[in-house]
Amino acid sequence: MIVIEKVPLLHFSPGSVSEPVDIVIDSGLIKAVGRDAGKNWPEAERHAPGGYVSPGLVCSHNHFYSMLARGLNVAIKPSKDFAQQLDHMWWRLDRALDEEIVRASGLSAAAEALFSGVTSVVDHHASPSFIEGSLDVLKEGFDTTGLRGLLCYETTDRNGKAGARAGVAENRRFAKAVDAGRKAGRPVMVEAAVGAHAPFTLEDDTLADLASVCAETGRGLHIHVAEDKFDAVDSRHNHQADIVARLDKAGLLGSKTILAHGLYLTEDEIALMNERDCFLAHNAQSNMNNNVGYNHQLPSYKNVVLGTDGIGSDMMASANWAFFKHRDAGGPLWMDAFLGYMQKGNLLLERYFDGMKFGRIEPGYAADLCFWDYDPPTPLLDANVAGHAAFGMNSRMVRSVMVGGRFAIKDRQAQFDAGSIMARGREQTLRLWKHMEEIK
Repeated sequence: MIVIEKVPLLHFSPGSVSEPVDIVIDSGLIKAVGRDAGKNWPEAERHAPGGYVSPGLVCSHNHFYSMLARGLNVAIKPSKDFAQQLDHMWWRLDRALDEEIVRASGLSAAAEALFSGVTSVVDHHASPSFIEGSLDVLKEGFDTTGLRGLLCYETTDRNGKAGARAGVAENRRFAKAVDAGRKAGRPVMVEAAVGAHAPFTLEDDTLADLASVCAETGRGLHIHVAEDKFDAVDSRHNHQADIVARLDKAGLLGSKTILAHGLYLTEDEIALMNERDCFLAHNAQSNMNNNVGYNHQLPSYKNVVLGTDGIGSDMMASANWAFFKHRDAGGPLWMDAFLGYMQKGNLLLERYFDGMKFGRIEPGYAADLCFWDYDPPTPLLDANVAGHAAFGMNSRMVRSVMVGGRFAIKDRQAQFDAGSIMARGREQTLRLWKHMEEIK
């Protein structure tokens, strides 16, 4: 049992700041919250961190395999559009991934996420040269560092039918392994979704296979849609249907479905997503980097969550990029809306981690917490939390991070061997770059 003593609670959405209280934590859950609540457990381990404590942050769409692409030192042909960029760089990179490179990318990305105050990451993995067992290897990074997460394999037909079948099989295998662990009484910190790349790389029979896995395992689809105009045009030209309608016909839309990007969906498609209670994962920084355009329809979606699409895991930065790009595009939303999108990642977690509650510092909720060294130069009030988040707070102010009642970062020190993890990442990056140079 742990008692966090005399610390103000900070909730980003809805914005609120409390007087200093005690937080009592037991078996990974918040047991009690209140002034002097800890006095009832005098033998508990105690911490008095100062600053503020908030629920941990959620990254709702990421690609941990891209961690080792940072500072990429490989000759890449110029790209005229996003389709060429995928072909020249990202599909070349994912084909270069092997078991050790995947392991290193997962470890280093998980460590960085925690240092950024992120306690849960929803990842979308691809490694066509290493499919079977790849999600177990990626999970090692979560297990080693203490990060919570949701994993899937990015199924695609772009590498042939054998690769597509292997992707479907890896999603099924991993989901069943999670279920077996839960049935055996083991705590589940990493859940499973069913992954797919993008509709323009998926044939109808593969969509049917993915739908079968979703129905069999009770999971939802995690897929890129309409990240670029090409995807939307391809669906209408080759399948005589809008993307979302095509996915719905295949039985792939539901309350656990995650559709990433969605820049070029129609009003009818958005209405269908809302009717099916799906999630849209918005990745503003990535969209800007790829020059694919802007999603002007964010206010129309029922369930928007925020991700990074592989550009790190700093969710305070991601929320700020999303807010400032929206302002630059003439959008009507204030920062509180984007903090609300980040908060909605907890609803996504709740739909996968059945029976658990996330995103509040209240009894019964998961003890996934972020401790902030923030000394505001102006009053921090319920009414202006969004203003402080937009113009003052950042991930460098993260002091400690707790996931499931255990410190992963404590007083800026990792409770795992972060130095060895980053050294392994640098070592495997050289192998990755070499592999990429060998792929034409």
